[in-house]
Amino acid sequence: MTERVEETLNRLYYHYHDHKCNSNFNTGPEASSSSKASNEMDFDDNEDDTLKFLASQFAKHLESEESVESKSEVARYLLESCEKPSDSFDILIWWKMNCQKYPILSQIARDVLAMPISTVASESAFSTSGRLLDPFRSSLSPKMVEALICGQDWLRSKPIPIDV
Repeated sequence: MTERVEETLNRLYYHYHDHKCNSNFNTGPEASSSSKASNEMDFDDNEDDTLKFLASQFAKHLESEESVESKSEVARYLLESCEKPSDSFDILIWWKMNCQKYPILSQIARDVLAMPISTVASESAFSTSGRLLDPFRSSLSPKMVEALICGQDWLRSKPIPIDV
């Protein structure tokens, strides 16, 4: 079970990582050509080519270093010691405090933890096949429940052909 969770976390991580890399590195050639046109530096062509080459090599180096470090982000998170159980522990605050340490995982946590969780599936809550819907299990008003159940009955009823 833990292997499946770790595999899923890694796949999700690489999906977010690829999305982040694609959005960060799409501004390369257009940005450099516009800044070159606006600056109008008086470099010799050979010097300009050398600077471009060195800048591109440095960018590749930074990108490879970032990917080496970020590949271990999931592993570093999983190796970190667990928080001690506490009534005052708030997972959202923990991720906020650790977003610099785990930037991509914190984005995943923000997206996943933002999803509302329900204890009762909506299909079973409004099922009329023997299960009763009591006020304890529903936060809807009685009139809204009645409207939804009636609407369900109307939608499931057989169409009546009309001869004209």
